Amino acid sequence: MRYSVFITLEPYLAQWLIHESEGKNPIPVRRGSAESDVLQMHLKKQPNSPDYKPQLKPLPGQVEILLPAFKHKDTRIYNYLPPVGEACLHQCIRNRFKVALWKDLHTVGNVVMRTKESIEHWMEAHGIEVDDKNWNTIAKILQRNRAVYCPNQRLTNHKSSKHLENTCFSSQPQNDFVHLQ
Repeated sequence: MRYSVFITLEPYLAQWLIHESEGKNPIPVRRGSAESDVLQMHLKKQPNSPDYKPQLKPLPGQVEILLPAFKHKDTRIYNYLPPVGEACLHQCIRNRFKVALWKDLHTVGNVVMRTKESIEHWMEAHGIEVDDKNWNTIAKILQRNRAVYCPNQRLTNHKSSKHLENTCFSSQPQNDFVHLQ
């Protein structure tokens, strides 16, 4: 018997993860992957509380992830993922998504193509339903990533009004020294 955990993901992220696992649901975790390492670190024994009932199937908005076999942690005993572990696994999956998005969409070919079209093509190629909510979320993630690498800060520094020129928010260096003659 293989054990699994259930994690709540945003719709675009769940669709991407299922597509990445070749459409398999429950989603198998590759041995030695970052997700596997997070699971190995956070899996615990099931709580002894009489109120605790193990979850047997995913709730709406959740995906089922199969636990891999670990050399030093038996998943027959350690098969409970506490909330901290779920948050770490969610962040790990999201980071992997962001890397894939950046790697695929930050290319010379996509600079020429309109962003709307390139995002839609990317979503279709990665099994993500093209709707306004998913598209807007992915576009915002891409916009934030581009802003980090923008050399002249034109995407990040929108503080161009004159009253901000003499403050610490100004992009111009301030000369705080008085020159004595």
